[in-house]
Amino acid sequence: MHDDLSFDPRDPYIPLEDGDGIRWAVQVFTTSNGYGLDGADRATDPESSRFGFARLGQQRRVDAGEASIRVERDGDAWTFRIEVAHVEPVKSVKLILRGLPAAELAKGWWSPTTPRGTTAQPPLQWNYPGPTWATRWAAAGAVSVSIRSAVVSGTVLHVAAPPYGEGTEVEIVHAVPASEWSTHVTVPPIRLAIAADAADAAERDLGAHVRAMRAAFGVHGWDERPDVPAWARDLDLVVTLHGQHWTGYVFHTFDDMGRLLAELAADVDPTRTLVYLPGWEGRYYFDYPHYAPSPELGGDAGFRRLVDGARSLGYRVMPMFGANGANAARYPEWQDAAIRNPSDRYPVMLNAPDWDGDRYPEGDQVFLNPGEPRFRAHLVDAVSRTVERYDVDAAFFDTASFWFDDPRYPLYEGYRALTTELRARHPGLLLVSEGWWDAMTALFPMSQQWLGIERDICAPGLVTDVARTTAHLADGTPVSGSTGVHEQGFRSPAPPRRLAGHLPVIAYAGGDGAAQRAAARELRLTASPAGSDG
Repeated sequence: MHDDLSFDPRDPYIPLEDGDGIRWAVQVFTTSNGYGLDGADRATDPESSRFGFARLGQQRRVDAGEASIRVERDGDAWTFRIEVAHVEPVKSVKLILRGLPAAELAKGWWSPTTPRGTTAQPPLQWNYPGPTWATRWAAAGAVSVSIRSAVVSGTVLHVAAPPYGEGTEVEIVHAVPASEWSTHVTVPPIRLAIAADAADAAERDLGAHVRAMRAAFGVHGWDERPDVPAWARDLDLVVTLHGQHWTGYVFHTFDDMGRLLAELAADVDPTRTLVYLPGWEGRYYFDYPHYAPSPELGGDAGFRRLVDGARSLGYRVMPMFGANGANAARYPEWQDAAIRNPSDRYPVMLNAPDWDGDRYPEGDQVFLNPGEPRFRAHLVDAVSRTVERYDVDAAFFDTASFWFDDPRYPLYEGYRALTTELRARHPGLLLVSEGWWDAMTALFPMSQQWLGIERDICAPGLVTDVARTTAHLADGTPVSGSTGVHEQGFRSPAPPRRLAGHLPVIAYAGGDGAAQRAAARELRLTASPAGSDG
């Protein structure tokens, strides 16, 4: 749901120099209220770049500080540089654009993660960071907007035609990180480009944006990444073996998994296959964030047999961990690490699936922030213990690309600290995340595709040039469509596909494995020497 004002904010709109009718306005939002620029200031001095404030609706001027706004022209682009000083802490700043070329906007909006061949028409709202906006760039025809900043912060692109407006308005909203709310704020530069001289202008602008962001976040190309073990560069397939459901239902014991892998080895090249183990630690999510082999699946001895057997065949093994999830009843210190709302007044209770089928969400699942030192240490120790005891090759982090504006511990910095500490202890460990966005590709060289995102996106190179992706845990298994330990139940299975930079997945959630072996043969993954085309 996207809420909106029920009145005209009556912002003063300022012509964009050489903008052919384009005008702009700025709104400022504090922890107490919303403000527009004072229109009287502009009337008094139309050349000034400094503005006072008025309440939204322009009914009353307030003596609360000032905004300094400079617009710099660079070829076919304008960059807005906004600084705000206010007596109240500022939590967000909005730039509004009117009068953009209607013919270009009518072509619809797209970003790198928009499904290829499609565009979105307003009203639309995309939020960074997340699956709808994986990098802060978007275009409609020859019009593009972007933010090139090394700071991970919430950003919204909102496009609509309000009844009080003059057609389509484009809003770019910068949310000040909650840990940095202040009475003085500098907004990351906002760039508007309009090119009329080339059909591929938007694509070229996207290329420049992506290069700038990779430099800002320190993202290396796939072939140059120092955090990819040599064996991982040859991976060709992921095999998912579901363990124990939240309810305690067992899909496969560790010995079952070992048998299935031995049988599958006739149809795949194990040396190019990553074995993914969700629900290995016991009741999936119920036992989060405590990780040790489930007694009901075979315990310590069974897990050792599984890993040793898989490794002897050439497979690589990746157990699943939760970057955020925890059962409050199993982790008494949860309140210290629980993600807080931006004003730090209460913990945010997130992600409460109905695990047991009674049509009500479970009440004890909480999301914790790995930026909190004690929880991060808990995760690092859990992964390290598993690597050292069982010689596993990789660690998957559930929900690692979820982002929340926690004022106590910036979440991205928590993810950065988590991955840095793990690589220091285990330099050859492959780290994999659920989901991705531009800055996260700097931390995780492999990820599952976001749930609901089409694989065939407009600009797959945004991720595949620098990382690898796999299908999501919730994709259904062959024939039955069971999602195993995941809460989706049953989903129509899609045949695994081979795409550049993307590893297909074959999942097991019960059955004799015949369907999985048939799927492997369809992928033409016959046994072949490591490093071959498979």
